[in-house]
Amino acid sequence: MAAINRATFLKATAATALTGLLAACTTGSNDTSSSSSSSAASGKSYTVKHAFGETTFDAVPQKIAVVNFWKNPDVLLDLGVVPAGTPVVTYGANAQGSTDWFDAKLAELGGTAPVTYDETDGPDYEALAALAPDAIFSAYGDMTQEVYDKLTGIAPVVAAPAGVGAFAASWQDVVTQAGAMLQKQSEATALIEKTDTLIKDTAAANPSLADKTFVAGMFDLDAQTLSAYVASDSRSLFLTSLGMKLAPYIEQNATEADTFFLTISGEVLPEVVSDIVWAWGTSNSDEEAIKSNTLFSQMPAVASGGLVVETDQHITLALSAASPLSIAWTINETEALAKLSAAAGA
Repeated sequence: MAAINRATFLKATAATALTGLLAACTTGSNDTSSSSSSSAASGKSYTVKHAFGETTFDAVPQKIAVVNFWKNPDVLLDLGVVPAGTPVVTYGANAQGSTDWFDAKLAELGGTAPVTYDETDGPDYEALAALAPDAIFSAYGDMTQEVYDKLTGIAPVVAAPAGVGAFAASWQDVVTQAGAMLQKQSEATALIEKTDTLIKDTAAANPSLADKTFVAGMFDLDAQTLSAYVASDSRSLFLTSLGMKLAPYIEQNATEADTFFLTISGEVLPEVVSDIVWAWGTSNSDEEAIKSNTLFSQMPAVASGGLVVETDQHITLALSAASPLSIAWTINETEALAKLSAAAGA
């Protein structure tokens, strides 16, 4: 049902979020760059820079644990490394408690499913310690200094690039960080280029989306509000990559947001002008409930037929936790783009 309270919204759309040589870790001063130096092949140590300084490895980690399920494990797998441990999927999981795109890639690699642990209340430090990983990878998430310090007591940590906010690391950021940690920079670059090409080809195949303005978010029928994602959110980034443009109202007011979304009162929705509004829900009745709502129906995109309500939680997860794997799955295995194109032509 679209009548979702704030706690559920945050849980569902934020975080649902190994044998090898032990790698030594040091933490230094912050740096705005996010790269690694040296080559593992040379036998020299190398560093990966991130939001909390830099992490030095004496050898490429072989046994990697993930903190925050969104994007992080997908990218490791896409670079040929099966994570030893990942958080359990608590929203939008398939029947196996995983995701279709992760499972398909895992089968392709012939890998064994990772150990899973629950991060509902934050990192499971005990489970992570029991894994005895060579490294902990968490380039996407909302890690704090306190959490980082605790994790470094277990293993070297690679976090988001410096200057990237909570839940704001793009899939490109995550791929770049993973490539640096694994010393697979060329493979990371190739993965980014491959995904960019797929997105460009998809945009070309859906010309009705070009330059269409959009709002992406969630309607709360109880609170009579729309929680709209800002430009740095994964859903907005994906739609923008298809040639669409974030609605001016969101662009102009996002500076007031201290997170990945902007709460808009129902009374203000007539001012939120866009061609399309993409919203996620949990019931097939959500679309009609939004259209018949006195306040929501006054939003221009809703009134003009530009409303797209996605009730398949697996698709919602794929776009929310957008990674090269989930993007390819969304484009090739679902009707998500067809729904958007139809709305754009309304």
